[in-house]
Amino acid sequence: MLKNYIFDLGGVLLDLCIQNVNKQFMKLGLPSTELVEGGSIYKLAEDYQLGRVSTQDFCKLVAEKCLPETTLNDIEQAWNSICVNIAERKLKALRRLRKTEGVASISLLSNTNELHWEYCCKNWFNANGNKPEDFFDRIFLSQELHLQKPDPEIFKTAIRELGASPAETIFLDDS
Repeated sequence: MLKNYIFDLGGVLLDLCIQNVNKQFMKLGLPSTELVEGGSIYKLAEDYQLGRVSTQDFCKLVAEKCLPETTLNDIEQAWNSICVNIAERKLKALRRLRKTEGVASISLLSNTNELHWEYCCKNWFNANGNKPEDFFDRIFLSQELHLQKPDPEIFKTAIRELGASPAETIFLDDS
């Protein structure tokens, strides 16, 4: 029997649009080659997601590759443009699942970074009187664990910290 549900954020709960980020950064003068695998911003974004780079340093380093008038706020807005929406029906479903008898835990496990997480909290998880604790017993973020999917260690860490049995746990992901 399933007792532990672990959800991914992007692509499962959060609707994403990568084209938004690319368009916004190109408007700021960032060459498109920087955003694809092999580009320096692509690598920087991965380091940021793993918590190896602070938000301030991330924004500053990206801004250095953009037009001279680009502000750190411009970078934040462009970066967060990937985050489109978390449908209210998904939030309601999480609340219902938390109240289901026999469910031990509802958790979030995501490859994400501080800006995206704060944006999601501000707009959905902390909006309308909500708190992240209304939806999740535990939250596991790559930026805090310094691990990312698909590394098996991030899953093992979540299971271990939950005190859960892998046989009674499901991870819902978009890939």
